[in-house]
Amino acid sequence: MSRGDPQAPKAKQRKENPNQIYITAAMVLVGALVFGLVLLPRFDPAKSPLVSEAAPDFALEVIHEGEEGARIRLSNLKGKPVLLDFWASWCGPCRMQAPIVDQIAREYGDRLHVVGVDTGDALEPAQVFAKSAKLSYPSVFDPDGATAKGYGVSTLPTLVLIDKDGTVRMVRSSVMQRDALKAAIEPLLD
Repeated sequence: MSRGDPQAPKAKQRKENPNQIYITAAMVLVGALVFGLVLLPRFDPAKSPLVSEAAPDFALEVIHEGEEGARIRLSNLKGKPVLLDFWASWCGPCRMQAPIVDQIAREYGDRLHVVGVDTGDALEPAQVFAKSAKLSYPSVFDPDGATAKGYGVSTLPTLVLIDKDGTVRMVRSSVMQRDALKAAIEPLLD
């Protein structure tokens, strides 16, 4: 490289400032800490505006584990807690959540209503997914996303836990592990 080469100072500058990687890493770490400590708590699922409110009613067509053409109306499920699992066939995390919800449905049996709500999806892939996942609980189809919107669902999967009187007790938008889900359900059982 000659003295007149404009690349020479940049190459020299990179060699003279090896700490820049450490400075950048420290800035990313500080940003992550600010997000984790300041911003993330604002996304607390327990603070959903629906918690402690009456669950919005719906009547949606059953696409799995029910009579063809039948509809499930939420208001007909009062008397037992209800777990709604909002999902879509194309959603990777939903595929991780489904077997956990299925374990819960099998474990609690008739003490808990579990309903999958397929949203943001086409009917055929939704039916194929529910059947291939061998879900033991009914799933309904939310064709226009109106039910999901009514529950404030913006990401999938979203779990909504409703008490026996129809009051929303939990809204969780992420994969929820079995033990944490059981801990949320247990206080609602008689």
